[in-house]
Amino acid sequence: MPPPWQGVTTWLRRKTLPDGGQGRWTAPDGRIVWSTHLGSNEPEYDTGNPLLRSSQPVDEQANLTDAFTREACDFIGRHRAQPFFLYLAYNAVHSPLQGTDDYLKRFAHISDIQRRIFAAMLAHLDDSVGKVLAQLRESGLEGNTLVVFLSDNGGPTKELTSSNAPLRGGKGDLWEGGIRVPFIIAWKDHIPASRVFEAPVTSMDATVTALELADADSSHAKLDGVSLMPLLTGKRAAGPERTLFWRVGKKHALRSGDWKLIRDGKAWQLYDLARDIGETTNLSAKEPAHVQQLSSLWDTWNAEQIEPLWR
Repeated sequence: MPPPWQGVTTWLRRKTLPDGGQGRWTAPDGRIVWSTHLGSNEPEYDTGNPLLRSSQPVDEQANLTDAFTREACDFIGRHRAQPFFLYLAYNAVHSPLQGTDDYLKRFAHISDIQRRIFAAMLAHLDDSVGKVLAQLRESGLEGNTLVVFLSDNGGPTKELTSSNAPLRGGKGDLWEGGIRVPFIIAWKDHIPASRVFEAPVTSMDATVTALELADADSSHAKLDGVSLMPLLTGKRAAGPERTLFWRVGKKHALRSGDWKLIRDGKAWQLYDLARDIGETTNLSAKEPAHVQQLSSLWDTWNAEQIEPLWR
């Protein structure tokens, strides 16, 4: 039986195996991924990395945003009569910045060419998401499908000319500009439209929410997320009370209520996000008790984790 992620294109890091044509690879997020064609000859990050369909390389000529949309809509059409899970990971608006001629013409009024290309890519992505939603609607599945849209991190301002203002930092940081991202959930006739929740949630909550809706028994699994359905349906007015943790090498952070504790190989810094969303005023000297309390929470959580695989 093939692995559940077979056919997914990702950057894979090699684990050397004399496998006679098949290889086991470790992705940057720690998953073990099987390759049926790369063997032990791992390509460079962006050289000779093929697109795969059912583990076989394909020669894709279309713009990838269009190709991913085409494949997603086709998948929905083929599986409309059965339950399905579709993970659609667009690489737009990631670098390299490449806009199509049609979309660039829409934004000819933007003089900065980098900003114009970025706007073109973003509009292309927006239209493509609309096509996927239209496919759900045409397939009669809109009222029976939970749709989650989110980003993986904040914008890398130097590379993509993006801005995270008024948030501090960007991609690779644990400041709010690096970890606070768009998170949109839609489910026609089940979730009220146009509601905004200020409570912090995480991408891990999407997993638990989906498992609950699928009536899957996850009691045996130790999952870090929580179901968002009580919040989305109005059964709860406030989000779950919990502490959120981050650890990326020497970068550490946690959030408890409106308090944010963060450090990068140095002393802890403390911020009150309710009053200082831009993380401009370090309150650690004025609030040593809060620093002690929150840092103890982080130490306890950290002791439960394995050593970081990537530093």
